[in-house]
Amino acid sequence: MPEPSTNSYRDAIKLSNMAVFEWDIREDSLHYDDMLPKLLLRELPRQGIRSFLENPRLIHPKERTDFKERVNFLLHGPMRRKAPYQDFNMDFRIHTTGRCYLWIHMAYRVYYEDGAALRVTGFLQNVNLIHQEKNRMQNLMERDPMTGLYSKTHSAYLVEQTVSSPEGSHALLVIDMDNFKQVNDKLGHLIGDAVILDVALNLKRLFRQADILGHIGGDEFMVLMKDISSRDIVQEKCRQLRELLRKSYTQGSETVSVSSSIGVALAPAHGTDYKTLFSHADAALYQGKKRGRDSHVFYDPSFTDHREKKEAAAEQNSAEYQKLVSNPLEYIFHTVMKSKDTSLAVQILLEIFAKHFNVHRAYVLWHAEGQFWAKALFDYAAKGYSLAGESHNPEVRRRMRKRYKDTNYGRFTECEDTGRLSESSQKVFHSKQIHAFLECAVMDEEHFLGCVGFDDCERPRNWSRAEHEVLHAFSEIMRRFLLGQMYYERMKKSSLWDF
Repeated sequence: MPEPSTNSYRDAIKLSNMAVFEWDIREDSLHYDDMLPKLLLRELPRQGIRSFLENPRLIHPKERTDFKERVNFLLHGPMRRKAPYQDFNMDFRIHTTGRCYLWIHMAYRVYYEDGAALRVTGFLQNVNLIHQEKNRMQNLMERDPMTGLYSKTHSAYLVEQTVSSPEGSHALLVIDMDNFKQVNDKLGHLIGDAVILDVALNLKRLFRQADILGHIGGDEFMVLMKDISSRDIVQEKCRQLRELLRKSYTQGSETVSVSSSIGVALAPAHGTDYKTLFSHADAALYQGKKRGRDSHVFYDPSFTDHREKKEAAAEQNSAEYQKLVSNPLEYIFHTVMKSKDTSLAVQILLEIFAKHFNVHRAYVLWHAEGQFWAKALFDYAAKGYSLAGESHNPEVRRRMRKRYKDTNYGRFTECEDTGRLSESSQKVFHSKQIHAFLECAVMDEEHFLGCVGFDDCERPRNWSRAEHEVLHAFSEIMRRFLLGQMYYERMKKSSLWDF
């Protein structure tokens, strides 16, 4: 096979959205290809580079100090280098002519002569989309997607960072909505979601920007009031919040009234770490519920017995289940992304889902090779049942795909009872022991890549909100995995990689 020509390398660089440059430090001149101005969305000088780099608006403030130190090192660094060159790289944001900043990755080599920097060669690459996706995923981990408040895990981290400091007095409020279950049961989940969003909006309206506002999960919230000067201030905030959250909701002939109960623990008086403070605030919350709800109660050491009993009872429940349903996207993201073996982590997650939700199959199918042909990337089945890869034949897939619809949770296909379908569909599904199914699509923009799903192989069932949320979160994570898998397979088949 002939060696690639110079033009081939240039074409590859352009396709990679890259530009090459060389800075002659002694001549203070810059040489670059025609891609560089297009990449940076601005014109660059050929001479006088030192003064150009000193422009305070050139680099984003958060990377400006590091960038300036690197330039100063090249211009004024100690003349002690024995090696002929040294390699570096960095990511930074550069100001464009459009009055915005663009993320750039720079890899460069510094050549030395007599210990002093002589010239710099390297390439620049546009990595704006990578950083945007990274920030989006970070935001998904830190923020509850429904309310925009901090997630349970990130709230705990922020509270821990604040209360562990010996300075300042703070108050941790744990807020629970009274009668919320009646809202979901009588008025439906859409009204339930509206109640949760209303709580979040009122928290943002009432508390300061410096305070920590978190959605723990379900109808439970937390607030850390920072640097409070007196207990009376906390009392007044609790009173105002209870008044804001005291409302009635109506759907048809049904009306449900809701209120809030608040437990309060003070730092450092009631604890100097998150776990202790939350436990004490939760014990105070229980006392408020016990006294008749719609109240706020400050922690007292006499509440300890309840806390210990509640903690003992909680140990009987699955800790993993609580993490899963309170913030499924964060739980799945951490499990998959922090595992050394991603495939094993996904397979373990399927088994966890199946056991927690008491379903008989949990699977990830890939439809990319054909409309109704499905490849099982990951597959779990309870003992005595066939895997989805065997049971989901083209006829099953065709009938499932026809039922896909956009919902509040994502793009789903579901059936609570296949026995209510047409006679021909009943025959297809029951022959594969599918009595109920729930699937969420894995989408790449408008393209259907595959799905994640559950089968109940024994009986009809009502699919819960938690099950919808978990599958939707899992589909978001798997979308990135599937896209990566497709890219790998495509590159493996091409001549760009030599295997």
